[in-house]
Amino acid sequence: MGDLAIDSAVTPVGEGRYAATLSEEWNVWGPIGGYLASVALRAAGAETRLTRPASMNCQFLSTARFEHVDVAVERLRASRRAEALRVSMSQHGRAVLHATVWAVAGDLAGPCQRLATPPQAPPPHGLPTIEERAATEWGGIALPHLAHCDTRPVFWLEAVPERYGEPNQRGWVRLRPRATFPEDPWLDACRSLIHVDITPFPCVMLASPNDVEPFVAPTMDLQVIFHDAAPESEWLLVEGHASALSHGLAAGRAAVWSPDGRLLATGAQQMLCRLFSAPEQAGEPAATSAGAEAGGGP
Repeated sequence: MGDLAIDSAVTPVGEGRYAATLSEEWNVWGPIGGYLASVALRAAGAETRLTRPASMNCQFLSTARFEHVDVAVERLRASRRAEALRVSMSQHGRAVLHATVWAVAGDLAGPCQRLATPPQAPPPHGLPTIEERAATEWGGIALPHLAHCDTRPVFWLEAVPERYGEPNQRGWVRLRPRATFPEDPWLDACRSLIHVDITPFPCVMLASPNDVEPFVAPTMDLQVIFHDAAPESEWLLVEGHASALSHGLAAGRAAVWSPDGRLLATGAQQMLCRLFSAPEQAGEPAATSAGAEAGGGP
């Protein structure tokens, strides 16, 4: 089982250039999109002199292999308070990922007020794990995209909403084997990045009628805004919503909360649908995994 701190590490190899090796521990029909984005976010964090991420917009351009990747970080704008960075990841000359990241100083002055009401949820301890529920209630279905998390659903498969926009997934999650990274705010932010990435596709599936033709939906675009941090908290509460399923595209959004009710991150995802019955496109891998929402590239 992969350790996010080790598996997303980047090594400087020159001015604005970094190297990383993708770990097969994060394989769900290719590298999980949130894992690839974490490598890019850590490269941005290594390049900037500012202390925390404010946002990330990430486009997945092709499916990466579990090998060496090159990461280039370019500074687009820099001031004492904020810095914009462009991150490009490639493998053997082929573009894998493109992202823009805003970094900000840790001592920004300004108002601090909670504006969002946290969702209701019992504490994680005492709730059954998702593996236990899958074994006893859901016919032993496989959930490979959740292998890196200890997941305790508050509600999930049994609570499909009746009205558009209502959440249809809520649960406590903590990474395993290592759950917290208090020494590095950029690595800590990667926890939210991963949870926002893996949440929307199951929400879309839960909101879809039973007669919808089976499909997978690799991530095209992932957008995450970081609001706060809870680096000492092992458990995070994640809530997901299905947004749309039309014209070959699927979209969803997610929010990450701390145990004390602070909104840590919000995000949205655009995905490209692939029907299981559709012929394989030239140069593209076949749709063979129900967990392919985590794939890196359309």
